[in-house]
Amino acid sequence: MSKLEERIEEIITNVNSLHDTVNRNDWAKISREGFVFELERASHKLKEIFLDLEEANREFKMLLERNSPTFEDILSELSREMTVLESNIKMEKSKKIRDTLVNQTEKLEVPELYSSMQQKLIALSLKIRHSIERAKTFLLAKQNTFVKKGSTARALIEMLEQKENELKSVKEKHFELKRKNFFGNLPEKSIAEIERELFDSEKKLSESVSEATKTLKGHFAQIQYVEGSFSQLKQEVDKIESQHEHFSRKALELIKELKQERDFAKNIALEVEHETMSIRNSYTHQLLELEKKKAEIEEKIREKYLKQINDLKRELEEKTVSNINLNKLISEQEKEITHLKKLLEKNQ
Repeated sequence: MSKLEERIEEIITNVNSLHDTVNRNDWAKISREGFVFELERASHKLKEIFLDLEEANREFKMLLERNSPTFEDILSELSREMTVLESNIKMEKSKKIRDTLVNQTEKLEVPELYSSMQQKLIALSLKIRHSIERAKTFLLAKQNTFVKKGSTARALIEMLEQKENELKSVKEKHFELKRKNFFGNLPEKSIAEIERELFDSEKKLSESVSEATKTLKGHFAQIQYVEGSFSQLKQEVDKIESQHEHFSRKALELIKELKQERDFAKNIALEVEHETMSIRNSYTHQLLELEKKKAEIEEKIREKYLKQINDLKRELEEKTVSNINLNKLISEQEKEITHLKKLLEKNQ
């Protein structure tokens, strides 16, 4: 096994380990400390996979072959996701318990976010596995001489890759149509952008509530002088809090609906992709084994008939020699008979 093949097998092992680690627990049910721990562990594994993929990508480029696989897209996506992971880890570690606001307590744990990050990591591990399995199939096909010579197996492998690309294109179009039907004529924004805007708005509203509450507390000492102002300010605070509560509830409902739709589409896509990849790999390996057995059987048949042809040639040569000797013997006998006839005629 070459160094490149060993590296590919090592990456597959690490990706399986990442998938099993992330999928072991339900992140929506863990605490903030548990979420930070799982994120740090997943980030460490992703860094190892990223470095190995970079090295494997460089080695595939050095092969200088037209159809050699590339990991440029998955490396770019991995880089972005690692940045997001680091940001989430820093944000969760820097959370502090703030002063209690009026009729409101800060929510330190966000199960929806935890579940979303878990789904994103599982999807990423399957994407990496898909890319690395294609590279493994390429190396396996490269090892077999009958595939290099353009046999039926190679043609079928290329056809499978073409159908796989077509399936990917159809899936992308399908999800794009579903997204457009879901959002209607709204401006095209990703779920991440909408979520970020909602959280920014919630942050601004929280700051407004905080400022209003501070002003309210500052007027407690002068309440007998500014009773009218206090009542008006209290009404404003209640109004802001009511708006904030209403907005937060609607925002969370929207985020949940969007995430449910996204998670459903992701789960379907991941299941289809995983099943397709397993069937394709199994079918490809079976094709290669059948082609190898076919080549072995053809070689045995060729050796058998070659041996029979050689035996027939040798037998033919022996008969030819026998015929030549027999002709010589007949010729000598004819000469002797002629000589005897002459002697007999002479004696008469």
